[in-house]
Formats: sequence, C-alpha cells, structure tokens
Amino acid sequence: MFKRPRLSAQTFPVNAGIAGFLLFYAASCSGPQEPEQPAPESGVTEAPGTAETTDQAATEPDTLPAVWMTRELDFPVRSIGLAGGAGSTFAVAYDGAGLQVFNFDGERISEVSDHDVAALAQGRYMMLSGTPVTLYPGIDAEGELKVWLHGGGIQPAIEYDLRGAEGSSLAGICAAEPADRDSALLRIAYWTEASPAVLEIGDLVESGGELEWQKSSDVSVSEPIEACTFIADQPQTFAEPVAGASGLKRLGRETLVTLGADGRLDVSVDGGDVTRYDVIDGITVVVPDQPKAIAATGDARSGGYPGGLIVLGGDIEPGDHRVVMVDPSKVTLTPLTEAAVGQ
Repeated sequence: MFKRPRLSAQTFPVNAGIAGFLLFYAASCSGPQEPEQPAPESGVTEAPGTAETTDQAATEPDTLPAVWMTRELDFPVRSIGLAGGAGSTFAVAYDGAGLQVFNFDGERISEVSDHDVAALAQGRYMMLSGTPVTLYPGIDAEGELKVWLHGGGIQPAIEYDLRGAEGSSLAGICAAEPADRDSALLRIAYWTEASPAVLEIGDLVESGGELEWQKSSDVSVSEPIEACTFIADQPQTFAEPVAGASGLKRLGRETLVTLGADGRLDVSVDGGDVTRYDVIDGITVVVPDQPKAIAATGDARSGGYPGGLIVLGGDIEPGDHRVVMVDPSKVTLTPLTEAAVGQ
C-alpha cells in the first residue's frame, strides 16, 4: 500500500504505486529534472587545487589528500549515501534532522527533508517509471527499510516505503549496483538488531507497480556486523573496530576502503594487502579528527575527480560539521604493483 509521505502537506493517493507516486512528486517539484549543476554558491570552500597540495600527497607515502569540503553544516553528520555515475550526488543524513542532497562540488542542491534517517547506503541515478530520479536506500528511525528519491530542483528528497523487508528492526545497510540492470535496480543487504551476525542480501526491484526488496540469500558470520559493502559483486562484512566500508570500482580495479574507529582509512586493491592511509589537510580543507561516515565511488562524473571520490563526514572542530572530499587517485590511478604498497 502507498503510504503518504511526511515531507509535504499535499495529499497523495493511496495505492498509486511508484508511477503515481512519482507523478505527484513531479507536481510538487514543478517537474523532476536532470540533476542540476548550479553555479558555485558564495561561501563554498575553495578547492586547494595547487601544486603544493598535489606534491605533498604525492611525496608522502600512505597519505591521501583532502581536496574539497562543504560549508559548515547545520547538524552533525550521521550517515552518507553516494550516487556516482550520471547523477554524481551524495545524500547526508543528519543527527537530529533529516536528509539533504549535495553535488560533488559540495553545494546543497536540496532542502533538508523532515524524515529521521538512521543510515544510508550507496544510491543510484536512474529512470524510474519514466522519471529521472536519484534513489538512496536507507533505514528510518523505526528501523524500517526505505528509499529516498530526489528528482532534481531544490525540493527535499521524498521517502518511499518498500515491500519485502518486514520483521526485526534493521541495524545497518549497504548497497551496490545490481548484477543485472534489466532485472533489478539495486542490490541491498542489511542486518538486524535481532540477528546482528546475519547479513540478509537481496535486490530492489519494481514489481506490480511498487518498489520491493526481494531476498536472494543470507550470510552468517561469527561476530556482530558493524559495516558491509560489495566488492567484485560479492558482499563483505566487517566487525569492530571497522566503523564503515565502501568500494570503488574503476576500470576493472576493485578498491576496498574501510574507516577505522581511529579515523584512518585501510585500503586494499583487488583483494591484495591492506595499507593504512592517513588523510591529510589541504590548504583550505580540514579533515575531521574522527570521521563518523564514509562513502565512495569510482565513477565521479562531476567535480573533477578522475580517480574517483571518497567522502568523509564529521566535525573539524567542536560544533563545526562538514563533509570532506578525498582524492583516491594515488590508489586508483597508480599501477597496481605500486598501489598495493601505498606508494
């Protein structure tokens, strides 16, 4: 059944399905558009694209440069979902507020929604029932699996209920491109409060005019799961002290990036040895001491990131909340024999 979204006072029809949902969403947004690329707004942190920053990162082994960051955010960052490819946007779930969408220049391109979002996973830009949208899967404050849709313009992302994931409250989530785009929209995996060591894996599909999560398998592990991601189309789980995980796929190379409790990044390429990286400040970019969220993509089509993009969310000083963009080119654009040793 279609459930009325909470972000608007408009009345939406019951049992409208995803097509009707998007029709009314389009009306509320004055028509969804291709993702906009607005001119840089005043106050956006200037990217330190200078030889000094580049040279420093190139000469210091096992470091990655922070090259851009958002302006100060109104709320602490709780989670980040990133959609690469044609969309090239990321959504930030705030602690104490809703969800807001940004482009890869760190500019806000939506208002803050009024949904309390507990966690976000990798998103995807797509045509859904003939409407261009970016879809971000996640978990709401009640522990239910949801998706948030952003159709361009400044309107907030809108929440849509999914069928198929009933039961215990969800504790964490990850997502990836589907193995077959003709049969699925996204791969989504999650674990629950009741079964923290079991990863439930499935596909997001459009079925009977509705969006539905369909389970395909599950994986049991020996310790409670703290993070998960997909590498080489296979799910991977992580226990403490890993706080977050993401994968970058570029030109056939699979790069796994995990965020430790100490704020440092562990990186492995194509299943090789793990190298620990420090993220270093840029000239005008400051890295959070203790990042709270991570997301990444190997296909960044805006913002000037030829080697892909890693985003970290956290505080750069007490009360100053930011999302910082990190350039992984040292890993993703370096010959594998060198990248494997962090040079």
